[in-house]
Amino acid sequence: MKIKIDSFNPYVIANSGQCFRMNMVDEKVCHLIAKDKFLEIKRISNDEYEFSCDKKTFDSFFYEYFDLNNDYKKYKRVLKKDDIFLKNCILYSKGLRILKQDKFETLISFIISQRKSIPAIKTSIERICESCGEKKKYKNITYYTFPSPFEIYKNKEKLKSCGLGYRLPYIVEVCKNIIDKRVDLEKIDKMTNEELLSELMKIKGVGIKVASCVALFAYRRIDICPIDVWISRVLNSKYNGEMPREYKKYAGIIQQYWFYYAKDHKVF
Repeated sequence: MKIKIDSFNPYVIANSGQCFRMNMVDEKVCHLIAKDKFLEIKRISNDEYEFSCDKKTFDSFFYEYFDLNNDYKKYKRVLKKDDIFLKNCILYSKGLRILKQDKFETLISFIISQRKSIPAIKTSIERICESCGEKKKYKNITYYTFPSPFEIYKNKEKLKSCGLGYRLPYIVEVCKNIIDKRVDLEKIDKMTNEELLSELMKIKGVGIKVASCVALFAYRRIDICPIDVWISRVLNSKYNGEMPREYKKYAGIIQQYWFYYAKDHKVF
């Protein structure tokens, strides 16, 4: 199906550090694996795209996944007039959106992400999928679904070849706890931000940074701001060490603009 979308750029989204199974094939084609779905996105013009799924799948899954009911132009309107830095970040990150990813996949992905480069994170995730997921095909492309907690736990011996290091026991334990219903990732969706972060941090291997990423990218708590080295540098060098009051309602989205700009320009 073809559709015109304002404020949408697969290249920016794929390289924004929030998703590890979305990759550019070339400057106009992007491949995404989300849960059990494979999606090919082709840019036709500046704001028109062709999606490889049918309209029913797009409307029922990908519309929310890409947060397409949200007008991202409104974030420009919260800009402080003298904040030239954020203005430049938003211009540079045009088309960025916060994805609504699967809760379990996001949790495992960000447990893996600790002290790893993005290429290394992607490699480990693909190895887990190939070891424990379901093999599928889209045209001549073979891909693997992200496995369930049961599939990972059942095949936990295979995880030793996935480059997980010290993260391996954390992943095995959280899968076991989900299977045994000691962890319920759906139930905690109804909690306040503070309660959600607290519950996520009860999971072994999850600190405030990972919990914040999961809260933002899977639970879409857009007022939660994950702080990594880049965001810490931005806050300290541009904002006297703290998020401006005017931005706190959209802190998670604002920090994505900062992150995308800062990592590419390495200006700090």
